[in-house]
Amino acid sequence: MKNPSHSVTAPAFTLIELLVVIAIIAILASMLLPSLSRAKYAGQRSVCLNNIRQQYLSQIMYADDSNGRFPFHADLSPDYHRTPNTGTRSIVNSLRGTYLVDTEILICPITRKSFGRLWWNYASMTNYADADTRDYGGWDTPAAYVFTPYMWFANFTANPEMTFLATDGTVSPNPDDNEPPWPKVSSECDSRRAFITHRVSDTPGTALWDVGHLGRFGAGTQSRPLWAWSLAPDQPVGQADGSVRVRPKAEIKPRAKGGPSPDTVYYY
Repeated sequence: MKNPSHSVTAPAFTLIELLVVIAIIAILASMLLPSLSRAKYAGQRSVCLNNIRQQYLSQIMYADDSNGRFPFHADLSPDYHRTPNTGTRSIVNSLRGTYLVDTEILICPITRKSFGRLWWNYASMTNYADADTRDYGGWDTPAAYVFTPYMWFANFTANPEMTFLATDGTVSPNPDDNEPPWPKVSSECDSRRAFITHRVSDTPGTALWDVGHLGRFGAGTQSRPLWAWSLAPDQPVGQADGSVRVRPKAEIKPRAKGGPSPDTVYYY
């Protein structure tokens, strides 16, 4: 007769079995995480594309009410939307609160993650790039210098004038091979002209700027092929007809030269 006070001990996992299970979980996680990262990136990029469309509409509405003219844009470079040179005539002063009400559309979720701790105004338009100097900030600050994650090309005025390049980085004698000039007025807004994008640029001897998706700041000063310094996997480009295209890395080319330096080359 069995003694009822004796219980049967349940079988336990051995250390080897636990290690095998953990290893399998780790392998499955490593296979799944890239897919999750790609899905997250694609979702954030969709937000960026929608931002570009809304920024485009704000400029078009302004131009419709201004005899086809876009805001005064004689700034340091296309990603500056107010400088002492433009002041009260600036893009910010012309559009904020009327044609562009929600300044959150000026924040790209991808560049916010990459650069938001370096330049605080990339995280919020209420922030200054540097809280100590308070000289540079977002649209919702009174800063004399306002720059954003997005370059606005319409009516950008450089001195000397911008030069538009063929995809090999030179000016082709055939005008059709060169990037069409950025629009000055709304009547020039066709599907070939670029309108808005992120900044990926090379000022020889000064700075390589990779402020695109998943880019990095401080890529050096000496000119090199794009693949050797830019991490951006793609470049969203809002066209002047309101469409938005996403160029993969292989199609990101030098397309314009000038401002802030005559030899600054913009890639998109």
